Amino acid sequence: MTDSKLVRIFVGTSINADYLKSVLNKNGIESIVRNMLQESSLAGFAAASSDNAASVFVEEQDLEKAEEIVFLLFEDKEEDEEEI
Repeated sequence: MTDSKLVRIFVGTSINADYLKSVLNKNGIESIVRNMLQESSLAGFAAASSDNAASVFVEEQDLEKAEEIVFLLFEDKEEDEEEI
């Protein structure tokens, strides 16, 4: 990655974050996953929730395309949760 600004585009489970990173990579977008659950385990304590355990960051120049991918990947899941 270059010296551009990183922007967080996703917060969720580490499984979803890793999946998103893979899809972004296939679309030519570099990303970074920060796994807070793993970080806290290494530090000797456990995070409170695995639902918001990971964040995905992309360069600001890739933000628009990355947001479209996030929307396409996770829109159905969010709609299902609203119906509950």
